[in-house]
Order: sequence, then C-alpha cells, then structure tokens
Amino acid sequence: MAESTKLIKNDIKFWKKIVIKSIEEIYQDGQPQPTEFPQRVINAWSWGAQDQLIANATVMGDHLLVFSCAMEKLEIAFFDLPCLKLIPIEERSNFTISEEGSYLHWPKQDIHLDLDALRYAIDPNVKNKFDAYKLTHDQLFGKAIATLRKQSKLKQSDIMGLSERQVSRIEKGEGTKIEKLSLFAQAHQMELNDYLEAVANLMEVV
Repeated sequence: MAESTKLIKNDIKFWKKIVIKSIEEIYQDGQPQPTEFPQRVINAWSWGAQDQLIANATVMGDHLLVFSCAMEKLEIAFFDLPCLKLIPIEERSNFTISEEGSYLHWPKQDIHLDLDALRYAIDPNVKNKFDAYKLTHDQLFGKAIATLRKQSKLKQSDIMGLSERQVSRIEKGEGTKIEKLSLFAQAHQMELNDYLEAVANLMEVV
C-alpha cells in the first residue's frame, strides 16, 4: 500500500512539472501569469478531463484568452460572440472560473461560457462536426417522435396547438423547443419527462 501511494505521489509530481512548464511556455509572450499554480489543472489531469476544463483566462484589450487544462489556447474577440457583446467594456474582466474549471461566469450579466462554446465559435472544423452531429440527432429525434405518434395511433392533426405542417417539419428533423414537445406529450397523455424518455428509447431502435 505504501509503495502504491508513493507511485501515485511521484506520478502527480511528474505531471505537475509538465503542466507548469507548459503554462510558462503559454505565457511567455508577455501575458500575465497566474499568481499560483491552479489546483484545478492537477485535478483535471487526474480526472482525464484536461480537454474539457479551464485552467485560466484573461482579458487582453478586446479579446478574451482562455487556456484549457490541456494547455490549449483559445482566443476570441468580445464582439465575435453574441453573449460576450452584452458585456460592457469596463466589466469584461469581472468574471469567475468555476471551482472545477467547467465554465467562466460573468455574474452581473449571468453569462456562462465553456470550452465547447468557444471552440464552436472559433474553429470551423468543430462547428461543422457539431452541426453535422446535431443534424443527425435532430433527424433521429424527429423519426422517433413520428414512430411514437403512430404507435399511439395519433394523427399529426391530433397534436393540439401545432399545425400539421409544424408537426411534419419536426418529425422530419427540423428540431424544436421544449414548449412544443410539451404539446406532443399532452397529446400522448403523458408527462413531459415520460414522453421524452419514450422518444429517447425509440431513438436507439429507429
């Protein structure tokens, strides 16, 4: 047991040296360095979540710089992201990083920003992959909605509050919002959570 604990401690020390060196390289162009090594970086690596969690962030003029725990640098202009446009210049630096590094938060505007949202806005490849995934998901979701409706012996016109054309577009994968899904649930005489669970189960087989 003692030998195992020693190996774990040595492993953490090794990764800490690697991460510290990487942070020093990231900040070598004159950007302000963190005053102390963020514990969340060590945690992220120990969890295997270094690509999903934020190590540090800073504001440089009109740009927001964010560093992942995997030492990835993401930079975006405040006017290039709709939610960031809402933040007055004098309040751009008034954000916090969640304890585990999941997101940035501007409390006055109640704006949350995570790494996935940044990558989507910055990297065309990420955007294309996400859009392709969403399209496939929406198509499967729509097909499952149609299957459940038919299994329940309901017609498109039986979904009160929606036109047949609206129902058809949703079932073809246009995507929809929770308010409209509530109308589907009501037509099936189901609670919304139960309806969504039934649709999700059908997505696995359609």
